[in-house]
Amino acid sequence: MNHSDSEIPLFLFAKAPIAGKVKTRLQPHCNEQQAADIAKILLEAAVQKCVAAWPGEVKLSVCLDREDDFLQSIARRYSLDMVLQSEGDLGVKMHNTFDEHGYPAAIMGCDAPHVLSSSLTQAYELLGQDKNVIAPSEDGGYYFIGLSQACSCLFKQIVWGAENVYMDTLANAKKQGLEHFSLPSLNDVDTWQDVLSVAKLLPSLDTYIKDNQLLV
Repeated sequence: MNHSDSEIPLFLFAKAPIAGKVKTRLQPHCNEQQAADIAKILLEAAVQKCVAAWPGEVKLSVCLDREDDFLQSIARRYSLDMVLQSEGDLGVKMHNTFDEHGYPAAIMGCDAPHVLSSSLTQAYELLGQDKNVIAPSEDGGYYFIGLSQACSCLFKQIVWGAENVYMDTLANAKKQGLEHFSLPSLNDVDTWQDVLSVAKLLPSLDTYIKDNQLLV
């Protein structure tokens, strides 16, 4: 069964870029405010990529502070609907997002704005064919998940942030007979080395960094 564009939304998971609350693993290479500034750059780059490449609607799914000025500005400038994530760990948040919207739908984090446009369009096409898609990240997690049907156990008994999140998710999918397609793996931007490796792919980030140091 094929679905119209508007029926397959992409929920872009984003944290309000509050100093001391985001990208804390970038310290001590930068201070709290600089880490928050990098989070802003990544968030906007992810929005730009998804708005340009995703054939359906992109929604901003936020936590920490829905009224954050930067989030509000992004939502206005890119004409995005903003929805509030539920309470709970990442698995609960994702489960509730899918459960509240229905299927098919997709979720992506803001730490992979360097995802290929072709990967996003491929994922959309697969979802339109009632397929499922999970895209692994090189730290052992995943940066994108698209589901065409519910899988109640998919997000259960997983230690979020651990190096086996992706494999545990696949094990849960196998238990319930959920088949899936994969997208190319990427490195989520979590550490300073990730920032340096991705900067050359993101002009907005590259101009912020010179000789492995922040321009301040």
